[in-house]
Amino acid sequence: MQVYKANNIVLIMINENNYCIIMAGGIGSRFWPLSRVKRPKQFIDILGVGETLLQMTFKRFESICPKENIYVVTSRIYKELVLEQLPMINPD
Repeated sequence: MQVYKANNIVLIMINENNYCIIMAGGIGSRFWPLSRVKRPKQFIDILGVGETLLQMTFKRFESICPKENIYVVTSRIYKELVLEQLPMINPD
């Protein structure tokens, strides 16, 4: 990412060659009883800010690479939860 500043204007250039991988396959056992196998911690608004940990992570990565270059690695059982919370990603 490149940042340019001039006359109170900030221009952020995102590198199209950056890729991000989000690991979201754990069962969240350390946050039990709040986190369960059917809805582990990455899919819960655990901080009470209106976004899940997965959504917050995706949002942070958007500032350094294009959305289409962000991939989520998860278990098959969580695919629908990922797509529900991040409808903008490629389902494949």
